[in-house]
Amino acid sequence: MEYFEKKITYLRGMCDGSGFDENSKEGKIFHGILNILDDMAFMLETFMDDEDMEDLEKFEEDEEDQPIYLYSFICPSCGEEIDVDGETVETETEIQCPVCGSAIPMGTENVDDLKF
Repeated sequence: MEYFEKKITYLRGMCDGSGFDENSKEGKIFHGILNILDDMAFMLETFMDDEDMEDLEKFEEDEEDQPIYLYSFICPSCGEEIDVDGETVETETEIQCPVCGSAIPMGTENVDDLKF
């Protein structure tokens, strides 16, 4: 179950670091989804054979070779800092602020911070 455990643990860390209290509406939703993912991972790995697991591990190794770049933007309306992946910055012209809904223009000229 190591393949799915690592992925779910990563998501759980992102959820915990998001600032949503576990007892808030959003926190309950995120933690509920993660609990369901835990159950699904257990069921998948119970029914997968060794060859399927090897394929997943190989796919994961290929995926790890590519770095993930996150760009930080500050919403011009509410001042919220939003992290956006590099692909979104390259393909979208704007995104909506998850806090206030204002449009945030995309493009590397608007980048405040680069994270790895």
